[in-house]
Amino acid sequence: MCGVCGLLDNGPQWSDPLRQDIPLRQLRLRQLALLNRTLKPWRLSLTEFHGQWLLASPTGQQVLVHSLDRLWKEAEKMLHQAIDPLDDAWLASLEAKGEAYAC
Repeated sequence: MCGVCGLLDNGPQWSDPLRQDIPLRQLRLRQLALLNRTLKPWRLSLTEFHGQWLLASPTGQQVLVHSLDRLWKEAEKMLHQAIDPLDDAWLASLEAKGEAYAC
């Protein structure tokens, strides 16, 4: 992939419903922190790589993802199991730990 793809605007961000006036880099770092807390129970991690996210497993598998829906699809492929990020029990455990929505 050339560097131009990382510069293209992908439209409104999913985590910014009010379209806050913060720099795009700061917004992506907030998203990254929230997603890493979300992926922690499955031992997956994200890092930013040229405007995309690099999803990594503990076994060394890596894949570039550019959107939230792609993230969940690739995570399921890595784990060989379905993941439901909206599971009530899992969300309740995040809230109990004080990790939900804290960015």
